[in-house]
Formats: sequence, C-alpha cells, structure tokens
Amino acid sequence: MIDFKKGYIIKKCDNIEPLKEIQNYLCKLLHKHFDFYHDDPFTSLNQLHKFAPNLNATQLNEKRVGLIEDFNNEIDCSEMIFSAFETIITQFLGPDILAQKKSNVVIQMPNDPNPSEIHRDAPSHSPYEIVLWVPMVDCFKTKAMHVLDHQKSNVLYDFLAKNDDWANFEKEATAQSEYVPVNFGEALIFSTTVLHGSHINKENETRVSLNLRYKNIFSPSGLKNQLQYFKVLKTSDLLKIGSELQFKKIDYNLQKNKKEID
Repeated sequence: MIDFKKGYIIKKCDNIEPLKEIQNYLCKLLHKHFDFYHDDPFTSLNQLHKFAPNLNATQLNEKRVGLIEDFNNEIDCSEMIFSAFETIITQFLGPDILAQKKSNVVIQMPNDPNPSEIHRDAPSHSPYEIVLWVPMVDCFKTKAMHVLDHQKSNVLYDFLAKNDDWANFEKEATAQSEYVPVNFGEALIFSTTVLHGSHINKENETRVSLNLRYKNIFSPSGLKNQLQYFKVLKTSDLLKIGSELQFKKIDYNLQKNKKEID
C-alpha cells in the first residue's frame, strides 16, 4: 500500500539501466547542440553552464527546443522511464496505463532568472494523473524542486477562492513549500493537484531533469486531448477482451428484434 497522503513521494527506481541510457543520450545531444564534449555524463550535465557560457535566455531556449525535438524523435522516453519505475507506477495506476508521448527536458543553469513559478498541473491535466519528475543529476537545496503537500495546497486553494488574491496566494505558497532533494536514480512522483515549482538555482551546478505524466486508461481526462497527448503503454487481458467486443459494434437489440419479427 502506497502512503500518498502528502500527494507526493520520492521513489528509487527498480532498474537504473534505462536511466543511464537516457542520461548518456542526453549528453550526446548536449554535446551536439551546445558544441562541446566531455566523456563523463555527470560532468557534462552538472557543468553545462561552464561548457556553454554567455548564452542569453533566447539562445538557451533555442538550443533546448532543438534538443527536445531530437530527444523525442529518437528515443522512447516514456517506455524507458516506465521500465525504470514499473513497480510503483503500476501500484498507482493498475495494469491499463497511458503515458505522455513526449517528455519535457528542463535545463536550469545557476542563477537562471526564470525558474518555474509555483503552480499545479490540474485542471489542464487530469487530477487522476501522476507526474514523474526524474532528474538526470543529483538535485539538492535550490537545485531541487519545491513542493506543497496535499493538505497545504488545499488550504491555499480555499484561500484563493474566497479572497481572489493571487499575490498573497503565491507568497504563502512559496513560503510554505519545501525543497525535495532527489538523486539520480530516483523520481519525485506527485499528484497533478499539488502546488510545485522551482526557485532560482543558487548552487554551482546545472539542473537537467525530465518530467512525464502517466494515467489509468479509464480515469477521467483533463482538458488536454487524451488521444493526442498520451499513448497506450500497457493493457490488461480484461481490457483487450472487452475492446474486441466493443469494437465489433454489433447491435444485439436489433438482432433480437429481428428474430422476434421473423
């Protein structure tokens, strides 16, 4: 039984090899897009700001967009992340699982003035999805994400609904959130309903991370088009058997009525 009362947990992977493969592939793309080479993946990722100095925000984003496009065209990240964390994902969602088609790659260099503001993923995403935030490096202190637990998030949602005061909502959410250290080989798994974000990275290392969403096929959808945003990752025999009959589109009532008339 998963203790998920806080709305988030840290979980070590079942199998680190897929994560190492993703890490190595990301390094290859960093070398290509940022025009440098280093044979150690952790150095390439942690010290990216030293290998690619003096990039302004526009230049960094252009390189990141190109890297993400290559990454998603050439590697099936959702299946690899699933194989690394299969036990915990299936405990959450059961045997019938949809996975986000394309992974987002986040690069946050030291003192980057544009961190992710405090936010939640629902209702654009289903409140029944889980998010896997998977760092490719060890993340600690300001290099890590900060999260509000389920209870604190709900109290602040009630405050915002009653007062319509976004400035104080954001101030309180930031003050009450806590850094969640996550090492390579682990994932921060959280509900789309809890508040989360990042502060300016004050550590002397670059943060490189992935985020992906998974949901049960039968759970309610969010506002995103489920067929466009997700792909079928895993299905049970029950779903396969039921689908075979459903897709035949036979009107049994019509057949019954026809027999009675004859």
